[in-house]
Amino acid sequence: MQNNSLRRFGGYLRTRWASPRRIRFWLLVIVVLYTLLGFFVVPWVVHEMAVNTARENLGRELRIESVHANPYTLTLQIDELALEDTDNQLLIGWDRLFVNLSWGSLVNGAWTLQAIHLDNPIIQEERFASGETRFTRLASELSDKKASEKEGSASLPALTLDELRVKGGVLRFADNLQNGTANANNTRQVSLALQDLSLAVENFSLEKGSRSPLHLDGRLEGGGLITFDGELQLLPTPALKGSVEIDGLALAQGEPYLRQFVNVHIDSGTLSLSGDILTQARQPFAFEGSAGVKSLNITDASNDEPLIGWKSLQAEKLHLRLAEKQLETGAIIIDSLSGRVVVHKDRTTNFSQLMVNRPAENDSDNSNKDTADKKPAPFEITLEGIELIDGALRFADHSLPLPFSKSIHRLSGQISTLSSTSAQSAEVKLEGQVGEYGLAQVEGALHAWHPTRKTNLRLRFRNLQIPEYSPYTVRFAGRKIAEGTMDLDLDYTVKSKQLDGQNNLVLHDLKLGEKMAASNAMDLPLDLAIALLENNAGVIDLDLPVSGSVGDPEFDIAQVVRQALGDAIKSVVQAPFQFLASLVGAESEELGQVEFPRGRSDLLPPERARIAKLREALNQRPALAIELSGPFSSTYDGPAVQRKKAIEALRQRLAEMDRGVAEPSLTAEDNQRAVETMFSAAYPEVDLESVRERFTKTQSDSSDTTGFDGLAYRNHLAEKVIAAQSATDVELKAIANARASAVREALVNPEEESGVDAQRVRLLEPKEVDSVEGERIALEVGISAE
Repeated sequence: MQNNSLRRFGGYLRTRWASPRRIRFWLLVIVVLYTLLGFFVVPWVVHEMAVNTARENLGRELRIESVHANPYTLTLQIDELALEDTDNQLLIGWDRLFVNLSWGSLVNGAWTLQAIHLDNPIIQEERFASGETRFTRLASELSDKKASEKEGSASLPALTLDELRVKGGVLRFADNLQNGTANANNTRQVSLALQDLSLAVENFSLEKGSRSPLHLDGRLEGGGLITFDGELQLLPTPALKGSVEIDGLALAQGEPYLRQFVNVHIDSGTLSLSGDILTQARQPFAFEGSAGVKSLNITDASNDEPLIGWKSLQAEKLHLRLAEKQLETGAIIIDSLSGRVVVHKDRTTNFSQLMVNRPAENDSDNSNKDTADKKPAPFEITLEGIELIDGALRFADHSLPLPFSKSIHRLSGQISTLSSTSAQSAEVKLEGQVGEYGLAQVEGALHAWHPTRKTNLRLRFRNLQIPEYSPYTVRFAGRKIAEGTMDLDLDYTVKSKQLDGQNNLVLHDLKLGEKMAASNAMDLPLDLAIALLENNAGVIDLDLPVSGSVGDPEFDIAQVVRQALGDAIKSVVQAPFQFLASLVGAESEELGQVEFPRGRSDLLPPERARIAKLREALNQRPALAIELSGPFSSTYDGPAVQRKKAIEALRQRLAEMDRGVAEPSLTAEDNQRAVETMFSAAYPEVDLESVRERFTKTQSDSSDTTGFDGLAYRNHLAEKVIAAQSATDVELKAIANARASAVREALVNPEEESGVDAQRVRLLEPKEVDSVEGERIALEVGISAE
């Protein structure tokens, strides 16, 4: 009975429900429902859910033109999507998003996508002056919303993607930068954009350690192409590895950021870069390849004057590792370097005025204080060398009484390896042309990071036209330079912040020009100094040692050199004859004095030898002139003149007595009567017999015999006769003139080839000397520029 019931129920199913007609019907119903849901309901649900979610969770409007779905191919297409920020600024948008889900997702237990295609997407980000951006603000609001809801699983769903294609993308970034003031409203907006962005990712997976091939290329709106080929990993940590190439990146796009620190304008310049990059958990960023900058031209933004630039800068090797804080390059080749240094009237330079005064940090922020106290480890920088090719440097100084400008062109040479981690100094060897025929050379060694520890530089300048440097001579000594050339050797050694400089200045055929007023000029007799220093070949050779502590904030190398030059000139002009004596190996001789006995003008042998040395020195200094002013003294020369006149009077009196004697003696017994006559004539009031009695005395106490001391008597008469003579100024000056003439004749000495030109020895008015020390009166030789 029971079996019959079961058979009747089975038959009922076969005839009523499982009949082919009914199966086809229900299949058709399912297909229709699936089709309706897939083609119409799913697009509507996707559209509504997306719009409502954006409005409710994000507080922003999302616009979608259309959504298309195909339930049979498992594809979804969203056309003309636009998500706007709260101020109606577009955040994200695209023309078309195409997603193709694989049927394998139903059996694999993971989202498997065959393809995602995104056409003409645009993402627009903006950073505000506060540091907040549109997307960080959006993420913050979204995280706050999720935090209020029940937290779910934090794990990511399993996902694989066979192909991701993006074409025609635009990434636009707007940055509101402060203009270097504390006013937050004083900002300017900078816009950067990556256009024509193409992105291709294949075999993408969220499995840990899975890497996917990635290709990206795009064009910067301001100029430059970017290409990347490599691999992308998201889990367990994001990583990117591959080769990158940047071609013609316009550096002017980075000018607004540079202007935050220095007030410059990037007129031109492009960056090219090629190599491999790596970014991962342990390495924030690493690059290994080559880089170059072409056609760089940077000007002063305040006046559009050139600052620095070059035709090309190329480094074939460039290694950058942020984790290790290391930067290494191969040899850097700089072609056609150009630079301009200007010293303004206030002694500041064009480079020192470029820095922007940024707002001071808030000292009340302890966290900032703590961060500032922890100084970051410095970058380790190693440059294998720098090579300059055909460079040019321009220097101008407007702080001088006369504006000065000069250039070094055709500057070429090498600087060896520069390393911040090594104590080894870099070798420097540079050469350039100054003006039309001048030469500049720099050789030596220095440590770029610690130049005050140990530096040794030798600078050589040859055949510089001195008139072009008149602005410095005017400031130094108030005189222009009319003619001449200069060779300059500067040897600077710095060790433990102590400077030891051995400088040599050689001037050829120097001719001074007009005088000019200069407030800080040193009072120096340059004409005399040049005449003293210039040899008979028209050459001045000066050694200028300088020293000082470069660690002293008051140290000024220009002032040190200026002082050294001033001291060198002063030492010569203040002791000219000591300098002349050194020329002829007569340092112990006082060539500036010629000594004479009382009342005489003849040269004693030692004085003739001294004058010979002076003559030899003058022959080495043809621009010098000698000035001779004969000395005389009434107290020193007067008695000699009186004696000479007394002897002359005696000679005449003896001649009248037919007793001619060339040089008679006033104390000779044979001349006693003539001297007595002269005494009586000079002293008529004096009784001659009483004078004789003074020199007559008893021979002994026991005898009345008397004796006469004739010699003492005659000496007394001679002294009185001499004292009776006069010594006039005319006679004394005649002796002085004779003395000067004697020196002049010895210097000129026409009988010898070494004689000085008579035009260079000038006789001046006699000079009276108040007092004479020692046994000689000295003629002080004067000296001047001819």
